[in-house]
Amino acid sequence: MTTADTAIEDARAASVWVVAEDVFATMVDGEPGHLRLCQGAAAPSGERLHAWVDITGTYSVRVVLAAAHDTARRLARALAGCGPEEDVDDAEVDDAFGEVANMIGGNLKGTLPPGSRLGLPVVAEEPPAGEHRVDVTLEWRGDEIVVSMLALTG
Repeated sequence: MTTADTAIEDARAASVWVVAEDVFATMVDGEPGHLRLCQGAAAPSGERLHAWVDITGTYSVRVVLAAAHDTARRLARALAGCGPEEDVDDAEVDDAFGEVANMIGGNLKGTLPPGSRLGLPVVAEEPPAGEHRVDVTLEWRGDEIVVSMLALTG
């Protein structure tokens, strides 16, 4: 990777952080300060839930949100305004997790060239295909969440 490529990837990572911080402060927590940027790569830990949206256009990317199932469930509760003991079913978890990926992807679409189009969110156990370009590891209320941008080809 050239110095220019590294600079581009660093700028994308910075954009991911700014967008994620804003989405969590406004839509998930209702206030800033609960999301923290972590240094270094994500440590794979157990099974994860993945949610992603594709942005197609001049530069086509897949924006992926990955977290442990318990974290995704806590995120669903927070997004729905539920208390920590209130139950949310798997469909609600998938909907909420997909919606957070959609909000982050929609905001990142604004950083891409005009004419970019946002696809619908997909939620799955298995990680999606794509060439990793950016991984941003975040800590939300003590839990790890990773936001990635993957290059789409073909």
